[in-house]
Amino acid sequence: MDVQVLLAELRRQLPEFAILISLLAECFETQGEVEDQVATPDKKGVQAAYARDGVVLLKNVLTEDWLERLRSAVDEEVKKGERYFAYKNMREQPGTFQDFCLTSDIGQRVAEVAGSSWTSLMFDQLFVKEPGTRTQTGWHTDQPYWPVAGPIMTMWIALDPVDPDNGALEFIPGSHAWDAKYRPFKTDQLGAFLHYLEEDSPEYSDMPDFEAERDRHRIIHFDMEPGDALAFDGMIVHSAMGNRTSTRRRRGYAIRFACEGATYQPRDTVTEWLHDPGMADGSPFFGKKFPLIYEAA
Repeated sequence: MDVQVLLAELRRQLPEFAILISLLAECFETQGEVEDQVATPDKKGVQAAYARDGVVLLKNVLTEDWLERLRSAVDEEVKKGERYFAYKNMREQPGTFQDFCLTSDIGQRVAEVAGSSWTSLMFDQLFVKEPGTRTQTGWHTDQPYWPVAGPIMTMWIALDPVDPDNGALEFIPGSHAWDAKYRPFKTDQLGAFLHYLEEDSPEYSDMPDFEAERDRHRIIHFDMEPGDALAFDGMIVHSAMGNRTSTRRRRGYAIRFACEGATYQPRDTVTEWLHDPGMADGSPFFGKKFPLIYEAA
């Protein structure tokens, strides 16, 4: 049984020990459940875990050469001093990010996990939480922000060791299959909630306060080593802890991919910079702006 579910049941059955149980719960709430799931060479097993949970850990997706090249490229990009979410679409410029996206095997890995015959490149993005960046990235789903319908996947690659102390990602496994379309929202420069977008659209529902409801859900995180990657679905509910260390960086490199069945679906008020006037609404999600980077023979 999930720890938080068990604690909630104990709280109900033993109200005289409610304070003690709540103190115990706090020990778990800060980190959630550690997921020890490790991808194996068994592609079917990986695909089944991804389909079931919406997230899977892939070990050692980077060679040492790519790891060092990406670290150096990230450090050069961060020197620009942009806001947290501004480091995106680096793949459009010649250099390490473009080389990795277009010439490494990352697109094939995406296709293998998703069971897709093709993958196209949407955009890439950096998520660097420096020491002392204690702000939690709010709970959200990715896909409502982007002009795409259907299956998409993020490959979030760790360039440093990642754990709850320096900003591990948290997920609610299976939430990608809830058939819920949560309203996108504006954040501050570190990812904290400011206000909703598309407020009048009946297409969306407001995001529940999952942080306040942690005891009602199974919440997991993954400890990662440099070169590991998390492959996760565009509709999975997730968040990221703050970096409460004083010395450890957390550099993450995320690449967004569309898979077989994905179609172009432009939205007016969210991520207009991803719109492609040359693509028709409902067309397969690949083209000049979103190149195919893997196609099965």
